[in-house]
Amino acid sequence: MRDRWKVMIQQRKGWLVLLLAVILGLAGDARGVNLAQGPQIAVDWNATLGPGPGEYGTNVWWTDQDADLWQSRYAESASTMFRVPISHAILEPNNDNDDPSTINWAGFQFETPLPVPDGGRTTTYHAWFEALRDSGATILLQPSYLSPWLSDNAPHPGGYAPYPPNDLDEYREFVLAVLRYLVETVNFPPQRIALEAMNEPDLGCGVDPVVPCFWQNWTMADIADVVRVSQEAIQSVDGDIALVGLAECCGMDVVETLLTDYPAEGSYLDGLSYHRYSSGYDVAALLGRGERLKTYGRPVYADEYGSLSYRSEGTAGALWHSYVLGELWRSGIGPLQYPFSEWPTQGEPYNSMGLFHDWREDWTIKPAYWVYANFYTHLGGTTIVSSTAPAELDVIAGKKSSENGDALIAVWVTNRSGTAYSGVQFQVTSFPRDEATLTIYDTMAGLSPAETQSVSGTPLTFSADLPANGSRCFVVRAPWLTEQVYLPVAFKEYVP
Repeated sequence: MRDRWKVMIQQRKGWLVLLLAVILGLAGDARGVNLAQGPQIAVDWNATLGPGPGEYGTNVWWTDQDADLWQSRYAESASTMFRVPISHAILEPNNDNDDPSTINWAGFQFETPLPVPDGGRTTTYHAWFEALRDSGATILLQPSYLSPWLSDNAPHPGGYAPYPPNDLDEYREFVLAVLRYLVETVNFPPQRIALEAMNEPDLGCGVDPVVPCFWQNWTMADIADVVRVSQEAIQSVDGDIALVGLAECCGMDVVETLLTDYPAEGSYLDGLSYHRYSSGYDVAALLGRGERLKTYGRPVYADEYGSLSYRSEGTAGALWHSYVLGELWRSGIGPLQYPFSEWPTQGEPYNSMGLFHDWREDWTIKPAYWVYANFYTHLGGTTIVSSTAPAELDVIAGKKSSENGDALIAVWVTNRSGTAYSGVQFQVTSFPRDEATLTIYDTMAGLSPAETQSVSGTPLTFSADLPANGSRCFVVRAPWLTEQVYLPVAFKEYVP
């Protein structure tokens, strides 16, 4: 009751302030002075646009020496999917078994601490898989390079070779061994495993000066073969494991040709994935390719994307990601940002796209890291609802509720205008309650609230300041069930 009186007093004060502003405004007009009015943002609880992506996350790396830190950041990021590299060249470097129908487990390096160049660190797949299992997220396994013995292409100086495999039975054995190890040894739930059939088959050799091509001297029949034997390996382990493809980097031709000309193999794909790096804020190609893939009626993942201009550095990098996350989310495209962290073996520009620095900087968190942690924490699992805002502000809003929990609406606002706004007016229409708690988060500065206050009204209204080149998340929350008014016992019921 005391809180309600406080609200009433604040409302009356608000009306007095408004009246005073009107009087001063009239006087100001008479003198030729205009008082600035804050932008207005409106959100409608009942105007449902559709669900956000079902899975979202990052591309992850790992070092044994920093296991606790990595696991804590897995959890803190609130990701529901992690893309995990599994290179045949690393896991099965030698062909010491000519019978691909029998897995020679001694030939696989799942439990061997493998050296990470430039720093004396190691990575052990068994420990990594266990940490990912305990995270509760889905893993998207991403194969990269073959051992030279399984490829007819000349190996790169690093001792690995491009696809396609020269022996499909041996390649099936490799995929089968990875999946069986995960399910039978690590006890990873099959329904939380997805396999990306291949990585960037359309990256032409020499096109990227940093990354050697992943495929060379291939035909579409080779692509179909790898998809088919990957599916056969999945079915030998557990049909709940998903198959995703094709992680194209440079267009749509390969996946569309597969789906059109190889319908059997195309039908095995449970989801579609692609990569696209952008210059500046022009992300039309990033979104357009995803929209085109969505026409095939399967989940779509942008599982490598980034800014060639801003990368993930400082406020400018965080602001880019704050904007692009909202755009991907609005399109229903699952974002898997690349990469989660910088990594000693990565060259530029990829090395400065990570959300925190590599071990040389003690894994220092960048502001972009907090953008992802906040976005996935507050927008994850929500249904997108209609929002309107002036052109200088980028806004996306999502809601979720349950009859035994809370009604919640999160409003994500990115201000790229370079102008700070005071007194931005928010209006939340059709919210289930006329009283709620508003929590404001500075999305570049951690997960702790910057401010908490009570709001009320029909519709719910409040005002807040927006910094120049910053982003904020406004979370409005209230108990879902309305207050109960109990009638006399004779009625044997109550009316809300």
